[in-house]
Amino acid sequence: MFEFPANLRECCSVLPDDDDFIIVIAARAVIVADGVFPRWKELKTFLPPEGVIYCGTLADRRCFACECDVLPEYGTEYTIRQFLFEFPDEFQLPLCRAKNLLPWLEQHRFCGSCRAELEPSANDSGLKCPACRAVYYPQISPAVIVGITRNNGKELLLAHNRNFAGNMYSLIAGFVEAGESAEAAVHREVWEECGIRVKNLQYVTSQMWPFPNSLMLAFQAEYDSGIAEADGVELSDLGWFTRESHPELPAPGSVARTVINRIFNL
Repeated sequence: MFEFPANLRECCSVLPDDDDFIIVIAARAVIVADGVFPRWKELKTFLPPEGVIYCGTLADRRCFACECDVLPEYGTEYTIRQFLFEFPDEFQLPLCRAKNLLPWLEQHRFCGSCRAELEPSANDSGLKCPACRAVYYPQISPAVIVGITRNNGKELLLAHNRNFAGNMYSLIAGFVEAGESAEAAVHREVWEECGIRVKNLQYVTSQMWPFPNSLMLAFQAEYDSGIAEADGVELSDLGWFTRESHPELPAPGSVARTVINRIFNL
């Protein structure tokens, strides 16, 4: 089980010991050694300790993280996406936290109101301005994803996004806009991208997705009205598919595949 630090000051002030885990990130890749994160003693000669932050406790061992331009030649290199698909939740949590905190701390060194240098809070996960008392928290961007069924759940709407690799099809998804509820975002995204209305919307699950800082909120809904057509902007194709006949699906481990498996009983 992964345990979070008490506050941001602890994250930024605690230094690693030799046997602590270290998450080393370069671009969209991370190092794994013997099925877990490497130890600090194995990589400390390659990494500056002042760039390391404390992420929390994993399997009774403290877990730290840092970013570098190029990964050290050690262990096995995984893309972060591959890591999220292949490793259990307790390892995904510190990686997602590191992928969120490291760039956020780099981009929020000074107060946006008065330009004073920010300080890590001793009370929570925020950065506080000692001059004007403004507080800044790590940004999390909520997004929705929905599995839409028809014909008594036998058919599922799947779409190919222009950004997808190969011929993979997935569920309809999009970011929640300012002032919008997650449910309203589902209805809007489905209408904008597919031209249909849905009903009987139900929440299913959630997943942190660190590209760069999304929180995916997954839903299931039933087709209500309209003709499903790809918008031609984000989606290049879509269609209704069955358990027995469907295109390439998202990899196991993704929240999209979790919803698809739930609907198709895969």
